[in-house]
Amino acid sequence: MKQIPRRLRPSFPLLILALFCLVICPRLATAGVKASYLYNLSNFTGTIPYSSARVAIDKERNEISVLYQNLVKVFNQNGMEVYSFGDDLDLGLIVDLSVDRDGNLLLLSYGIAGTSREGLYEIISCNFRGEPIGTIELKDLPASFSEFSPNRIVYRAESLYLVDLFRLKVVVTDANGSFKKGYDIIPLLGLKGRDSSNTEIGGFNVEDDGSILFTIPVLFSAYRLYPDGRVVYFGKPGGAPGRFNIVGGIVLDSKGNYLVVDRLKCTVQVFDSKYNFLTQFGFRGLKPGNLIAPDDIAIDSDGRVYVTQNGRRGVSVYRITYE
Repeated sequence: MKQIPRRLRPSFPLLILALFCLVICPRLATAGVKASYLYNLSNFTGTIPYSSARVAIDKERNEISVLYQNLVKVFNQNGMEVYSFGDDLDLGLIVDLSVDRDGNLLLLSYGIAGTSREGLYEIISCNFRGEPIGTIELKDLPASFSEFSPNRIVYRAESLYLVDLFRLKVVVTDANGSFKKGYDIIPLLGLKGRDSSNTEIGGFNVEDDGSILFTIPVLFSAYRLYPDGRVVYFGKPGGAPGRFNIVGGIVLDSKGNYLVVDRLKCTVQVFDSKYNFLTQFGFRGLKPGNLIAPDDIAIDSDGRVYVTQNGRRGVSVYRITYE
């Protein structure tokens, strides 16, 4: 048997270092947080085959509302459907939904063709049965928001946050729709002319402190816009863990970790509060717990994570645990 020349033999310290990198480093990378698959949102016939649905969480009651093709379904904390409404178009064309502090659903709706409100948007407040309680119209918007056309809504801490994903503008109002603040994302990010022509927001969320979380796929980045106007971001393009391909939904967990959807990699990547990569879960495939072109993400007060996806794969639910 041939022996390795002495000059090519690894020294003992190098062997220890190699073992550390192979065994210890991966554990450090995933230490502290773990995601396990639980189930998909279902009814009594089985998994509901959603494709890129919208999800809103009532964290006080841990009820989940899902919007898909103008139909709203309400699920309990075990992921089973308990009610549905909206298929008759009486509430207009619903593009998004949120939940207020009283558990009422806030539906961002546009008037359908042939009605007096054709193309106009409003926010309809209703109970979980879809029975309207009232409407909220945005008031006192400045001239710079005259073409504002929202397609996402989030209720947080007595305020409404609406975003125009394509014009990259955010409007903040009080609970009655009166304008409080507006953000034009393009100048905040220093984008001009050609740089902004194909730019749109991929994921959007709001934290309890009023911080706005969003992602921009063409920039391979995730952002946090603080109420004082300060913007921080993280992300680099690439296929390796911790890098982004096509970035989607974003949310914070109870520990301050960022959970960011990567649509192309079919994973949810987890970063700590200092933007260090921790772990990822999901991965492309058809087995339970795998994802197909995931889109958005939400989290409830018990650490259950809801990930929407395409391919009629429904809404997958995971449990986040901490070591």
